[in-house]
Formats: sequence, structure tokens, C-alpha cells
Amino acid sequence: MKLEVIAVSNKLSNWENEGLNYYLKQFPKYVKFFSHEIRPYNSGGSIETIKNTESASIAKQLSKESSYVIAFDRHGKTISSKEFASFLNKVFSEHKKVSLVIGGSHGLNQKTLESADTVISFSKLTLPHKLFRVVLIEQIYRAFAIIQNKPYHK
Repeated sequence: MKLEVIAVSNKLSNWENEGLNYYLKQFPKYVKFFSHEIRPYNSGGSIETIKNTESASIAKQLSKESSYVIAFDRHGKTISSKEFASFLNKVFSEHKKVSLVIGGSHGLNQKTLESADTVISFSKLTLPHKLFRVVLIEQIYRAFAIIQNKPYHK
């Protein structure tokens, strides 16, 4: 199974990489993980222009190989860790590739949200994008632990 994160983000710091790698090392061996960073659009313009430009770059990454697309947005559906695990288990059993999309500081444009198979919100809190990525990878690891009945999730 292939799992990819497509994120609008600058280069990760050392502690962010360490956090990601800590959880990625614990993923099941059958999961092939890929990460694609898209540089934030900083050339000015309206928020809509920024979102459209960043979302066009995301669309180019997504068009390379078909997959089930999960976008993250504060207006998406909020779910618990157990619900997320159940959802991922179903998606992983039905699809060979899953793409997780994280927008830039202004979020994703409407077209990207509408074209996603699912839109999820992890919290009503505003999280820095790089920190969110660490939280996302931890929650995926937690989902695997729940699915496999491991004691990590209590």
C-alpha cells in the first residue's frame, strides 16, 4: 500500500523531521510512505490567488497516479481516533494508494476540497502546518495500532 502526504510547506526543521521519523519507523512494513512538499506561494496577490496557485501545484502531484484523496480542512468532518482508524482501515482495504493533502496557511481552494474523496478536520484549533503533519502521522500510527489491537491507543 502506498501512503503519501502532499503538503504546502517550507522545509521541515530538525525536531519536526525527528517527530515524523519516530512514527514513520513504526508504520507496518507493507506501507510505502512518500512525502511531497510544495513551496508556499509568496508572490503576493489575493488569498484566493494564493490558494488557487498552491492548489494547482497539489493537483499536479495528484494527477500522477490515481488514489483515494483525503484533504484536511478546518471545515471538514471531525472524527475521533477510533473513527479515524475504522475509516482508514476501510479506505486501505479498498485502495492501493491514499493521498493526504495539507494546504498552505490559507488552506485549500474550493475546487480541491470538492474533488477530494473525503475532507477531515482534526480539530477546531488552528495548528501550524508542520506541527499538523507530525500530528497526522502520529494519528495514522495510532490508527494502525488500533486496527492491530496493539496497546498504544488507550
